Amino acid sequence: MKMNRKNKDQIDIGEIRAIIWKRKWLIVLPTILVACVAYAGSHFIKPVYETSIIIWVGKSLSLSGDFQRYIGDDAYGSRRQISRREELRSLQNEIVSTPYIHQLVDRLELDRDAALDETAEEMQSQMAHLTREQIKFTLLLEELREKIRIEFSGLDQVKITTEGNDPFLTQDMARTLGEIFIEEKRKARMSAVRVSQNFSYEQLARYEPELERKIAARTELEKEFINIQLDGLIISEENRRLIKSEISADELEISDWEQEAGQILAKITEIPSGKITLEKSSTHRRLEREMHNHLNSIGSIMLKHQWNAPEILNFRARLYSYIDELEAENNRLVRNQFSEYDESTQAKIISLMNARTRLDMLYSKKNNLELGYAELQNNIDLIPEYQARLEQLNREVAAAQEIRDRLKQQQESATIKEDILRESEFKVIQPAQLPLYPIRPDKRKLILMGILLGVIIGGGLALMVELIDNSFKCVEDVEEYLGIPVIGVIPLIDSVKKIKTVS
Repeated sequence: MKMNRKNKDQIDIGEIRAIIWKRKWLIVLPTILVACVAYAGSHFIKPVYETSIIIWVGKSLSLSGDFQRYIGDDAYGSRRQISRREELRSLQNEIVSTPYIHQLVDRLELDRDAALDETAEEMQSQMAHLTREQIKFTLLLEELREKIRIEFSGLDQVKITTEGNDPFLTQDMARTLGEIFIEEKRKARMSAVRVSQNFSYEQLARYEPELERKIAARTELEKEFINIQLDGLIISEENRRLIKSEISADELEISDWEQEAGQILAKITEIPSGKITLEKSSTHRRLEREMHNHLNSIGSIMLKHQWNAPEILNFRARLYSYIDELEAENNRLVRNQFSEYDESTQAKIISLMNARTRLDMLYSKKNNLELGYAELQNNIDLIPEYQARLEQLNREVAAAQEIRDRLKQQQESATIKEDILRESEFKVIQPAQLPLYPIRPDKRKLILMGILLGVIIGGGLALMVELIDNSFKCVEDVEEYLGIPVIGVIPLIDSVKKIKTVS
């Protein structure tokens, strides 16, 4: 059984070979014909040329991370977290946008085409609301968008590919699109940088005077603070206690001298109390004036020195020297002006005048001490307020300085970035080359496809003819048709045919 199946398979393959050989011209002729038609037809198809330009859109300068942060450009360290597909789509939309295509048409004068004019004129009759130029540009826009393709050629490399029937025009389109892309990108970046620069200039013009005003106010406050600042020993509790004790002692002394003056006045019975006055001499008035001036200085001395300091001791010594001189002058004046009275009365008058001099000195001293102490206490109370105001001004100055420094840094970084953009970004690394051979039609591929199609058509024809042919092709066909077995087969004798042909 296996042997019969094998023989049958061999017979089938042999039959196929016989059919192919028998009908070979039905296969060969369509194959040759279709291949020739494909080859000839390729000459009637407009050739399509392709070229591309590669543009570097990264940074060609190698900058340190600190400097990148200084100029505020994070593109050197990390790119935006967007997918390549989204970035490519964005570039595609940008490059085939109306402004880009409009510049391309204007530079290459693509709208100067007679066929395009005719088409636009025909369409204008149906679109009266549009001008011919608008129709022409719309047609060019749709056509050019089909001929432009954008892709990435590397990490920071954009490849712009153009197609066209004219190799020179195709090259010009790629080159011009690259130029437009670089110009527009630089223009956009430069515009952003200049906006940043202008903003920095405006803000600096605003913050510089404000900063100067705050610094001047702080300087003035510091001067005032220095004036009220006192030595720690002067503002100490012990020093203030001594001053208050001095004031209390003066109050007691004033009370004693008032009492003594009243007692002395009561003892002088010879003269009415209203007439016990002295006509002060120039020396007396001078001494009184100098003494009061000296007493007026106690306030400033208190703010500079401790109460037990040598300067205070010198003040006291000088004060009592004035008292001694005034008492001596009182003695002289009483002797001259009350000479008609006896010695005892004159002595009482001298004691009264000296008591009045002491009281005048003590009143003035106590008043100046109280004023000085109040000023001292006021300065002590003002220290926290001045410190708070200084801290506030320091914070305001620091904030204004930080803003000013940031604006200056932004201004400087914008200038540096402008130079970097001008020199390093968007460079052509692979210019558009003139395409020498078209990418379409591919004649070799067309011929191969024609041969394949011809073989299919020829094979189909051969099969169809073979199916239509009713003649016996093998012994089995005869047995199947007659229903009886074949006893013998007379082979074809080629030699007999040759003998007949010769005779």
